[in-house]
Amino acid sequence: MKKIFLLSVLSLIFLGNISAQKIGFQYEKDDLKVSKIIEYLSKEILKNYTNDDEKTYLDNLFRLQISAKQYDLGLTTLDSLRSFYAESYGEYHKVIGIHYEVYAKMRKNETSPNNRLNTVETLIDDTLSDISEVTKEDSYTNLDLDIKVAEKSFKTKYATTKNQDSIFVIDAIKLIRSHLYFQAAKLIGKSSKDYVEKQLDKKYIVRDSVFIKTRDNANLSTIIVQSKDVKKPLPVILMFSIYPSSYDVNRAKLATNYGYTGVIVYTRGKRYSEDKLKPFEYDGQDAYDAIDWISKQPWCNGKVGMYGGSYLGFAQWASTKNLHPALKTFVPMVSVGTGIDYPMHNNVFMSYMLRWIHYVENNKFTDNEVFRDEEKWVSLYEEWYKKGLAFNQLDSLNKKPSATFQRWLEHPNYDSYWQDMMPYKNDFSKINIPILTLTGYYDDDQIGALHYYNEHIKYNPKANHYLLIGPYDHYGAQGAPDKVLKGYKIDKVAAENLAIPLSFKWFDYVLKDSIKPEILKNKVNYQVMGTNKWKSKPQLQDTSNDSLTLYLDNTILSKNYQLNLLRPEKDGYVREEVNFLDRTKYLKLESVPQIILDTILNARSNNVFVSDVFKNDFEINGAFTANLDVIINKKDLDIIIELYEVTSTGNYFALSTYLGRASYAKNRSKRNLLKPNIKQSIPIKNSSFTSKLIKKGSKLLVVLSVNKNPYWEINYGTGKDVSTESIKDGKISLKIKWLNSSFIKVPIYKY
Repeated sequence: MKKIFLLSVLSLIFLGNISAQKIGFQYEKDDLKVSKIIEYLSKEILKNYTNDDEKTYLDNLFRLQISAKQYDLGLTTLDSLRSFYAESYGEYHKVIGIHYEVYAKMRKNETSPNNRLNTVETLIDDTLSDISEVTKEDSYTNLDLDIKVAEKSFKTKYATTKNQDSIFVIDAIKLIRSHLYFQAAKLIGKSSKDYVEKQLDKKYIVRDSVFIKTRDNANLSTIIVQSKDVKKPLPVILMFSIYPSSYDVNRAKLATNYGYTGVIVYTRGKRYSEDKLKPFEYDGQDAYDAIDWISKQPWCNGKVGMYGGSYLGFAQWASTKNLHPALKTFVPMVSVGTGIDYPMHNNVFMSYMLRWIHYVENNKFTDNEVFRDEEKWVSLYEEWYKKGLAFNQLDSLNKKPSATFQRWLEHPNYDSYWQDMMPYKNDFSKINIPILTLTGYYDDDQIGALHYYNEHIKYNPKANHYLLIGPYDHYGAQGAPDKVLKGYKIDKVAAENLAIPLSFKWFDYVLKDSIKPEILKNKVNYQVMGTNKWKSKPQLQDTSNDSLTLYLDNTILSKNYQLNLLRPEKDGYVREEVNFLDRTKYLKLESVPQIILDTILNARSNNVFVSDVFKNDFEINGAFTANLDVIINKKDLDIIIELYEVTSTGNYFALSTYLGRASYAKNRSKRNLLKPNIKQSIPIKNSSFTSKLIKKGSKLLVVLSVNKNPYWEINYGTGKDVSTESIKDGKISLKIKWLNSSFIKVPIYKY
C-alpha cells in the first residue's frame, strides 16, 4: 500500500476537473486486498470530490462514503439524495437505495457489538415501518440483488485495470459503484431475497415460469400474479414486453393491488423462451394468441386491458392488427412507431438502433452493462463518423455483426415489412375499443404515438380515443416527470406522477364502469407550457384557431436572417455548402432537443432566421409544417429544422424539431429523388407537437441545417441506398440554395 500512496501523491493533482485527475494504484487478485484498494480509492477521491450537478454529486458521494467505511456520513448523504426525488417520486423517495442503507447498517453492526442482534430482516422491517404497502412492494426490486450479475459486472470492470498503475477518477468512481453493489449483494443478497419472497407469499400467488403456446408452436414466457384474497375471476391487465427484468413481478403485482390480475408476457425468444428473437416481427400475432389464452383462464372474467410504454406501446397497437374480442381497452404510452420514428425517423436511420439491438439480443434478459456503456457507444459512433464508413458497416466496426441491423437497413422505405407489424390504413377503422394515448412534447417517440392517434381518427372518425400530452420526455410520460426538464422547470399542474395512476383510473372507467378520470375533460388534453393550465378540445386540430406563415427571408438583420410574415418582394436565396469530407466538428443530434431552456443558442449552421417581436400573447399549439423551395447540386439531403422562442429576456426555448429525408417528404413509402440544379419544393410535415404560451416581447427563431452527424446515417446525395454510401461519395460538396419563397407554418391559438 505504500506504493499506492506514493503514486497517488504524484498523480492526484488538482486540474479543475475532477474527471481529469488520476489516482495511482496496484492491481491485486486477492479479494481482501481488492476491497482495501476500493476503500483507499474512495478515501482519496473524497478529499477533492466535486460535481456541478448536485444530484450526481450526492449519488456518487454516498457510495464513496460507504465504500470508505464512513457509514454514518454515507447514510446522511443518501437521505439528502432522496430529498431530490421527494416531489417526483412521492413516498417512494424514502426507499431509494434501501439496499445500500441496509448494507451500511449491517457493516456498522460489525464494529458495534451492541447492535449485533440486528439482522437484514429486522433492518428492512425497521426501514419500511412507516411506509405504505404499495411503496413497500415497490422497494422490493432494490432488495432483489443478483450476486452473479453483480460479481460479473465488477470483475469485468476491474479486469480492465490489470496492466495499469493509475486510473482516472471518473473510472475509479464507476469501479467503486460496481464494487459496492457487489459487496451489498454478497452481504445481504440472500437474506433480502428470502425476505421479499416471504412477504410476497403472504399476499400473492406468483407464477413466473408459465408458457403460452402460440399458433405456430412458439413459447411465450409469462408471469401471472393474483391476489390470495380474491377468489372470483377478474379483469386482467397485460403488459407485452421485450425487456425481462427482476422488477416485472412487481409490475404484475401493481395491477393486483389495483384490483386486477396482473400478467406479463414476453416477446418470443425472451426470458425462458427458446425461440428465435425477431424484435417487432411476431408481436402482433403473439399478443393476440396471448390474449386468447388469458381470456379462457378461470381467473379471467373475459376482459383484458393492456398498458406500458415505448416498445410495450407498440405491442399494444400491434395486437390490434387483428383485434381480439377480449381486449377491451389499452393505454399506449410513448409508443414506438416502427418505420415511422424507430429505427428510422422520417426515413433517416439512427445509430442508436445498433445499441438497442445489442441491449435486447445479447442475452435472454437485457444487457444493461453494454447498453449503459455510454463511452463505448459514443466512441463507436465517432469512429464510424471519422472514418467515413458506410452506415451498413457500423455493426462490423463494432466487431459483432447483427442480422437484425442489416435486415432493417434493407427497408429504408416505409414498406410492407414495417406496415405488416402494426395496423395500417383500413386496419384502424376496425378498432372500436376505448384507447388512452400518453406522450410528451419532448418524447423521442412522439411522432410514432401521434401517428397511431391520427391514423385511428382518420380511418375511424368515431373512434373513442383520448389523448394526453404534456411537457414530458420519453420517461416522464411513462412515470414520474422531471420537475426541471432539460433546463425548463415545468408547470406545477404538469408535475404530478400521472401515468400509472391515470392508467388504472382509465381501466376502472372502462373495465369496471367507474367514472372517467377527471383530467380527461375532452378527447384531446394538453398542457400549455407557461400557463400552469391543462386544456381540452374535441380534436387535435381544435387546439389552434389560426396559423403564422413565416418566410425564410434572405435579408440579414443583426447578423441573422429575417423570419418574415410577408413573402419577400424580390426573389433571393441563402447559400449553403456542406463539405462531407470535413469531420472536425458536430453538435450531437437527437430527435428531441437536448436542452429546452438555455441562455445561448448552439446553432448547427449559420442559417438562423429570427422574427420581429410579437406585440400580443398567443399560444403555439401543434406541429409546424413547412414548404422549402430549394436548388441543390445533388439528388437528396437530410433536413433539420429547429423552432425556438426567443424570450424578452434573451433566453432560448426549444419548441419543436424536424429531421427527415427530402426524397421521402412527399411519401414515406416511396423514394422520389430530387433533380439536381432545378428548383423544387419539399413539403415538411411530421415535426414534433408542442404547446406553449408565447408572450408579447418574444420572437420566433428557426435554425435550418443539413444533417451530418455520427448519431444518424449520412446522406451523401448520390441517390444510392444511403446505408451503402460512404465518404467516398462525398468528394463533391452539397451545394444548396434555400430560396426565400420557402416558409414555415406554425399553428397558433389567438386570444
